[in-house]
Amino acid sequence: MEYSNKTISELISICKERGIKGYSGKTKAFIIDLIKDAGGVVDKSPLRFIDLFSGLGAFHTAFTGKFKCVLACDIDEGARKIYKANYGLEPFGDIRKLDINTIPDFEILCAGFPCQPFSIAGNGEGFKDKVKGNLFYDILKIIDTKTPQMCILENVKNLKTHDGGKTYKTIEKELVDRGYNIVSQVLNSADFGSPQARQRIFIVATRGRGGFVIPTSGVGGKHVVSVGSIIDRTNAVGVDLDRGRYKVVELDNRRKLNPKKPFIIYNLYPIPQGEKKIKLEAEKEAVRKKGGDPSVLDKGGRQGERVYSIDAVGVTVCASSGGPGAKTGLYKVGEKIRRLTVQETVKMFGFGSDYNFIDVGDEDALFYLGNSIVVNVPLAFVPAIEAWFAWSEIAR
Repeated sequence: MEYSNKTISELISICKERGIKGYSGKTKAFIIDLIKDAGGVVDKSPLRFIDLFSGLGAFHTAFTGKFKCVLACDIDEGARKIYKANYGLEPFGDIRKLDINTIPDFEILCAGFPCQPFSIAGNGEGFKDKVKGNLFYDILKIIDTKTPQMCILENVKNLKTHDGGKTYKTIEKELVDRGYNIVSQVLNSADFGSPQARQRIFIVATRGRGGFVIPTSGVGGKHVVSVGSIIDRTNAVGVDLDRGRYKVVELDNRRKLNPKKPFIIYNLYPIPQGEKKIKLEAEKEAVRKKGGDPSVLDKGGRQGERVYSIDAVGVTVCASSGGPGAKTGLYKVGEKIRRLTVQETVKMFGFGSDYNFIDVGDEDALFYLGNSIVVNVPLAFVPAIEAWFAWSEIAR
């Protein structure tokens, strides 16, 4: 084929079609030589990634069919068994014991590193947590040895403000000092077609060339998906709330439901039993005699003691929380007030209905889900990742 009569734009299109890299900012003659040197051979090899702190494999699920996972790693034995059962790849255990020199070459590093040290709900110690907080530096050791072109890090949204912003600034500086361009964004999974409101920060570090744009919605744009879309309405599904143990108090029904935010219908207040009941009544009577409001002594109203509407997105699923709605939250389904089932919660995270927990009990399955990334979010990253590598001057 004669290339000299084509414009630079046409030549770039040919490069994209054939998977030829290194054309950005180059002259027409240089691009023609690139095409001729490629000999018309299209590089069809997938981008390779490693999945650190892999958990249930949200990155793996999102990237399946596009990119190739060459290593996974998670310290939790149960998570490793579940990962292998679903992806056929057995993760390594403790990242601190991983021989970096044995890691295969890869282009993308993915790491949803432990969030508890930086979470409002966790211990909040950040890098002072010698076990979990310092694992970021183990990621840096891998980066120093393997120099991946792209790193995608995920954590709780509180990471950005933790310790007055010092934690995030430390992470950013460490990556910038290694030659990376940094972009970050707090993303809500509800904006990506998930029926769960879950806000997490995503940090993308790219080497050699900036310009990565973090998507702020799913491929089809922002569209609200309610919890009702994943509910199994079979009467036999889900255990109804023991109403003899809780007082159900309806919130002001004049409030307008916003489908983009979890909507509370009721608050629950535990009904004390036995000696606790006698003690509470005595305390209330003392408050009454002083002209106070005894209802201030009623305990309840925590996330696990709230009932949400299925006509809006759901509340964030937690790995551990208290009350009858622990982990998933409570929802009014027909006449029932109940938690989500494991199968329903799987759909809250964007995993397929055939996801295999290999004989893991329901509470453990919900624990692993509560620590997971919502698949919908990294799935939306795929076109942006492909576009960045197509335009990048870094050849694989």
